Amino acid sequence: MTNRQNLAAAFERHQLQDPSVTALVVGDQRWTRAELAELAARATGVLLDLGARPGDAVMAQYGTHAPDLAVALAAARLGCTFIPIPHRLGPYEFNYVLGLARPVLLAVHDTSLTERLEVPAGTTVMSAEQILEHDAVHTPLREEPAGHVAVVGFTSGSTGRPKGVMARWSTLDWVAGFLASLVSLQPGEAICVTGAGAGVPGFTLFTYLGLTRGATIVTAERWDPRRVLQLMHRERTVWSTMVPTMLYLMLEVKAADPDLELPSSMRAVSVGGAFMSEDLIRRSRHELGLEVLRVYAMAECMMACQMRLSDPVDKRDSVDGWPGPGAEVAVFAADGAGHVSTGEVGELGLKGASLFEGYLGDPTTKSARLTPDGFFLSGDLGMITPDGFVKVVGRKKDLIIRGGFNIDPVEVEELIRNHQGVRDVAVIGYPDEKFGERACAVLQVVDGADITLEELAPFLLGFGLSKEKLPERVVCVAQMPRTPDGKILKGELRLRLVGSA
Repeated sequence: MTNRQNLAAAFERHQLQDPSVTALVVGDQRWTRAELAELAARATGVLLDLGARPGDAVMAQYGTHAPDLAVALAAARLGCTFIPIPHRLGPYEFNYVLGLARPVLLAVHDTSLTERLEVPAGTTVMSAEQILEHDAVHTPLREEPAGHVAVVGFTSGSTGRPKGVMARWSTLDWVAGFLASLVSLQPGEAICVTGAGAGVPGFTLFTYLGLTRGATIVTAERWDPRRVLQLMHRERTVWSTMVPTMLYLMLEVKAADPDLELPSSMRAVSVGGAFMSEDLIRRSRHELGLEVLRVYAMAECMMACQMRLSDPVDKRDSVDGWPGPGAEVAVFAADGAGHVSTGEVGELGLKGASLFEGYLGDPTTKSARLTPDGFFLSGDLGMITPDGFVKVVGRKKDLIIRGGFNIDPVEVEELIRNHQGVRDVAVIGYPDEKFGERACAVLQVVDGADITLEELAPFLLGFGLSKEKLPERVVCVAQMPRTPDGKILKGELRLRLVGSA
């Protein structure tokens, strides 16, 4: 029996109803539903040739472009698990992900990447162009295996290695339904992609939402704030989601070009992923005409909290949402043992239909972070206000969030320790107006060493670390501040760094 929440099944219903509707716009290129279905049939032929079976993994470098959607639809049609990987993932992380997932197919756009990949036995690497040259094969949807994981998205977390967040179609469908109702999205209307659209959240918020709700997916050839604003205006998009840094860059573009045409059809923009000021939200409303709805979520529990257009403006600007239908948020004491009172700060716990299935290859971490009453401890600190809104005030975990992108200090520190001039290292975040945070590498150096950022960056890139994770500042010290048992006092380092910035 066909799972109606399956990406391919839901898209097929819209495609059969009206194949001429535009499904995807990438810059100045367009694909109708029928044209996208034909590309998906070509990708299906490739997977069948490779012997793909229900439950097998299919991986793709993902940018929400036509070949990417084609591979995603083909994987769904054959009951495979789809893994959309962002282009920014470097070879160091990519090889770990490949070894863990062991996909039957890896579809790449950057063919130079393959020279540094350790491809597992049974995995075929093909370019997007190769895949779309295959003859189209039309085949019925395959039945999914019991307990099927539809999508796995890898996210930089707090463990030093990318974590594979597993989700079912029902999870993606709940999020898509929540968002569609939030802005009254109708078939044929357009939504705007602002980033790669990879990972579980990006894939859900753009590809799954667009294709299963009959919307037109609009994206720029690459991220450019001016181009995105132009496409929003030209295609009359009604909704998008982004991180605060993107709003900041859009405001800069508008300030430099006051005559720039702004989108007039946008009902709302869901914004989260990093700290945002109330001033940024008000400026976006007044200078860009964009109504910002704050959101609190994570890959493990998407769209847990979202502001609504019906909420008072002062609340929309200052708090981080309230749970969607059937979702729950609770606040726990530091040890996770019990709930705290309304208005008190504690660790936020999340529960509901968008909660993930677990981490790929790691059967214990999710359960270890569940409270006895089933809440997933987020690592974020917050409170529930007396009127029921969620307010995030900080985070327990030591991540650095630069423009919405997670940088795990442990991963970067481990690589820096390979430098012969480094005795010890602490990678810490420091505040930045545009990106929220940037990363600084504080180095305890070997006597006489003088390590600069210009030297450290290519050293780290040599390990395959992605550019987004590179420190943007280097500070050399003779000694690190430490606890009596030898642990580096990162809090003290942050105070020194902010004071000297």
